[in-house]
Amino acid sequence: MTSPRDAYHHGDLRNALVGAAVRLIEQSGPTAFSLREAAREVGVSANAAYRHFDDKSALMGAAALDGHLQLADRMRAAMQATARRRPSKSNPPSVARFKALGRAYVEFALERPALFRLMFGESGVGCLSRQAEMAPVETAWTLLGQALDALVADGALSHAQREGAELQAWSAVHGLASLALAGLDAVPDGAARPAAVEALLDFVVRGLVGPTP
Repeated sequence: MTSPRDAYHHGDLRNALVGAAVRLIEQSGPTAFSLREAAREVGVSANAAYRHFDDKSALMGAAALDGHLQLADRMRAAMQATARRRPSKSNPPSVARFKALGRAYVEFALERPALFRLMFGESGVGCLSRQAEMAPVETAWTLLGQALDALVADGALSHAQREGAELQAWSAVHGLASLALAGLDAVPDGAARPAAVEALLDFVVRGLVGPTP
């Protein structure tokens, strides 16, 4: 097995530090660790860590970016899993894929709240504005765009309705996830939460594919 120090010499230290930062953030929160602690976590000196990150803020930004990529992986897997299910008249393939993305988004947020908050906090929100630089890497935004394009291709969504639909859909799903993490009483929890998520997704679909004014 490759040790952290061996990994460093093979050029993997940056990723190892990012992984350590994600673990520390999820264990204790973003303010409870330092770049030196992340270095200790992977078994290297602080000086070695500083060769890759100027400070803790830079490492947190990289951890947030890693979170965005993990979210995209989760959403992609959920979308692909719908291909193995038999479509129904009320839930055609393009709608099923679209809803799978939203469901995966909320599940990720609720399962990994500390990382999710970092991703959309000061350290992580800048990652969203650099999506063009990340091409051809798929992000949550590009996956959502693909799902919306599939709705258009299936005739469920017109080109006019497609305009600006990413922001509308994302705002709804992100809003529910954020309110749930905030512990708002109006958001069902426990066994009732999945039904609330499905109701929101149905609401979003109806809003997108309904008649334009």
